[in-house]
Amino acid sequence: MVVQAMWRRRPAWQLRTLRASLKLEPILISSSAIRVVLAVSLFALLPVLGLAEDSAPPPEPSARPLRLRHIVLKPEESRFLLLPLTNYVNTAFDTAQVSGSFSQDDYWHNHELVLDRIADPFNSIDEDGGWGHFFRQEFASAAILPNLTLHLLGNGYDFRALAEWYDEHRVPFPYFWAFLSSYAGYLGNEAIEISNPEIDASDHIADLYIFNLVGNLLFMSDTVTDIVHNQWQLRNWPGQPVFDMHDKKILNASNNYVLRPRLWSEHVRPFLYFGLHYFAGASLALDNDTGVSVGVGLATTDPFADDLLAKIQPSGGIFWDDHDRLLTSVIFNGTDESIVRVNLYPDLFPFRTLDLGLIGTLDLGFFFGIPQQGVPTFGIAIEKLVAIGVS
Repeated sequence: MVVQAMWRRRPAWQLRTLRASLKLEPILISSSAIRVVLAVSLFALLPVLGLAEDSAPPPEPSARPLRLRHIVLKPEESRFLLLPLTNYVNTAFDTAQVSGSFSQDDYWHNHELVLDRIADPFNSIDEDGGWGHFFRQEFASAAILPNLTLHLLGNGYDFRALAEWYDEHRVPFPYFWAFLSSYAGYLGNEAIEISNPEIDASDHIADLYIFNLVGNLLFMSDTVTDIVHNQWQLRNWPGQPVFDMHDKKILNASNNYVLRPRLWSEHVRPFLYFGLHYFAGASLALDNDTGVSVGVGLATTDPFADDLLAKIQPSGGIFWDDHDRLLTSVIFNGTDESIVRVNLYPDLFPFRTLDLGLIGTLDLGFFFGIPQQGVPTFGIAIEKLVAIGVS
């Protein structure tokens, strides 16, 4: 499994106890409780699948042939090694990076609240204000931007990568498992979002029943996947989730997508970056198929503020990649009103190829952030070992 070690100093008044952070509320015996058990069981299955990858030898040529055309998956890249688990964490805790608006407290209990809302979508929509309110909020407001870019395009792309990962590991019915893995992550994402009382049932219903579903169905098509991946050059440059031992929270988790179509030349391409940051800029080709991308735009800081200027702040980033593998990212004025956030990814370091015997290669990534208020944070990502953290 992915190992995350974290060092973070906090003022004493910010300390939360382990009991408060990990408290599990009672779950009533109901139909929604059964679905919670299924969701938790799925999450428990993902690390097992990840460990199975580390322990199992590569498939023999005589093993069953691949069922899918592999377009997205590149097994040699570090971000694909434990894809079901890392995609779950980055997806579920993506919006947690806006900690002023969303809380990780009562994470598992909030799953039940989300499931209760979506169990009877028509009744929930009526209670929220009816179909007029539903369409205005989800299709005729600023919400349409993340609905299309994240829930439809980004989620669909990740769904296809998950299906190819399961197929690469000869798991039967790869689309079925990819569907469950994808929805497990987004159910966790909705559980984070429901911590804010401004989020109503219409948000969950539009995300899970419409945009996520359409995205998954679209990317079952080889033609759609080929166009998006090879012509549009869509990629997911995810965060490196770090477990904060001090506050018992996940930090630095994110799904970030880039579009770099070859419109101008092989050396200069337009660059679009979206997630909870929206940047536009240019990507410049360097020697040995490496590249530098620079973008400026906006970062989400408080999506529920009354003043538009309080919802966002000017932001920008610099990214270095090698054959589309993200090596380094530096984001200025990002979410959580950070001054700078730096990620150094495992593919950057030459010791990633060092064979350590039983544990294989040593994959290390590093994270460093400076907030406008508080103290700096530092994290180390170590794959294939037991997670240990200090604060």
